[in-house]
Amino acid sequence: MPGKSLKKNTPHSKDKKKLPSSRVIYAGFWPRFLALCVDIFMIGIPISLVIYLFFGYETMQNQPGFMDAIEGISTSKEPNPLIPLLTMGLWSLVTLAFWHHSGQTPGKKMAHVIIVDSVSFHKATLVQLLVRLLFFILPIFAFASFFVMLFHPKKRTLHDIISRTAVIYTLPLK
Repeated sequence: MPGKSLKKNTPHSKDKKKLPSSRVIYAGFWPRFLALCVDIFMIGIPISLVIYLFFGYETMQNQPGFMDAIEGISTSKEPNPLIPLLTMGLWSLVTLAFWHHSGQTPGKKMAHVIIVDSVSFHKATLVQLLVRLLFFILPIFAFASFFVMLFHPKKRTLHDIISRTAVIYTLPLK
C-alpha cells in the first residue's frame, strides 16, 4: 500500500499535514459568541480588579462607561486615558497567551472549540494569532467580522480569513 505503513496501517508522518475535511466541524456563531461572553468575565473581571487595585476606586469611577454615553453624563474630572489602554492591552496579552499555549481561552475550552491553522488544522503560529488578535480588536472589523461568518461556508470570520485560522470543534458532535 503506497503511503501506508505496513506495521500499523497508519499514514506516514508526511501524510499527516492535513486532516480530512470530513472530520473537521467548524464552530458556528453561538458557541463562539458564548465563549466570548465567558472570556469577558473570566479574563476581563480579574484584569479590572487588578487595575482597580493599582489605580484606586476614585480613578475607576471617573472613567466613562456605557451608560454615561447613553445618558450624556460627563464626569467632573478628566478620565485617565491610560486605564482603557492598559485594560485592553492586558486583555489582549492574556488572550494571546491562552491562544498560543493551547489554542483555547477558558470560554473556547468550555465550548469545546479550538483555534487552528485553516490549512493543516494544526496549532496556529504565533504570527497568525497576532494577526487574528489585531483584526479581532479593531473596531472597524469587529462587527463586520461576525456578519461574514453568517455567510461563509466554513463559518470563518473576517479575522479568521485574514489570519488563515479556523475555529473547529475539539469533540465530535452527534
